Amino acid sequence: MAFAGKGGVGKTTLSAAYALERSRRGDKVLVVSLDPAHNLGDVFERKLSEEPTPIETNLYAIEVDYDAMLRRSLKKLSEKIKDMYGYLRVFNLDKYIDVLQHSPGIEEHAVLETMLDVIRRNEAEWGFNIVVFDTPPTGLTLRIMALPSLSLLWVEKLMELRLAILARRRAVERVLGTKPRVSLGGREVSLATEPRGDPVYAELLKIREEYSFVDRLLKDPQRFSVVMVVNPEALPVLEASRAAGFLSKLGIRIGAVIVNKVLKLPQEDASRRLYEQKRALELLHKFFDRYPIVEVPYLDEEPRGLDRLVKLSRFLEEITEGCTLWSS
Repeated sequence: MAFAGKGGVGKTTLSAAYALERSRRGDKVLVVSLDPAHNLGDVFERKLSEEPTPIETNLYAIEVDYDAMLRRSLKKLSEKIKDMYGYLRVFNLDKYIDVLQHSPGIEEHAVLETMLDVIRRNEAEWGFNIVVFDTPPTGLTLRIMALPSLSLLWVEKLMELRLAILARRRAVERVLGTKPRVSLGGREVSLATEPRGDPVYAELLKIREEYSFVDRLLKDPQRFSVVMVVNPEALPVLEASRAAGFLSKLGIRIGAVIVNKVLKLPQEDASRRLYEQKRALELLHKFFDRYPIVEVPYLDEEPRGLDRLVKLSRFLEEITEGCTLWSS
């Protein structure tokens, strides 16, 4: 499950409360913060790291180090490029690799790669039956969710192009009677002519396999759903409606909508706010009438620490019982 929404609507607090409730019902739960502006540790009042940190029985949490995540992803990508195209070092390949950190899509790729790593490690080592992702703000989250589908289209085209290149190399091989060779930096390099021996094609196959796995997982309603979180204001509701429409087009299930910080009692200095809230809730029900809608009231005290999170979690019983999750 992923909690998604505009920055500041309460995704982290609600994902923590949800995870706590599920763990106290007997599930072994991991909640993972992917938000660059971490406060999951503040909510649990625990110091968190990139390894599962125990919060209480059956409940663990991770805060991904964003800068370290980007460095790891860039290093991994650079190593792949150097392995495949090392013979082109004469063309100053290192210079182009250094530019990668500024390329569009690197952040989305790094976050998706981290999600995949969490899933793989959970299957191989940790054994949590529920994983809850606290995601970055809406725009970045949507790009992350769209990345597998879009990347598969690109990879298929790149594979077609690579096969065409290899076919032309084979034509040269038939004419010369030997594999085509190039001279770079004073040494001769033999070029692959068949897909099986071509490192570039092998890497494209691997990328297609990884993105296909993630794409199937995101679109599997039995294993994944997104909970949209909004405040009772028009702008978060409008943004959430557009996001939900986009996710639905991708084939990703919306499990529920949470309206956080709903004023339940009139306040002398909040009459205008109550009016705006009423309009926002009407808008919400118009856009999300086919989804479960859960209202969480505005609380007098900040929900930090397990005792306060328990009070918050009771408002999430509907989605705790009804939503589909990441599960093994």
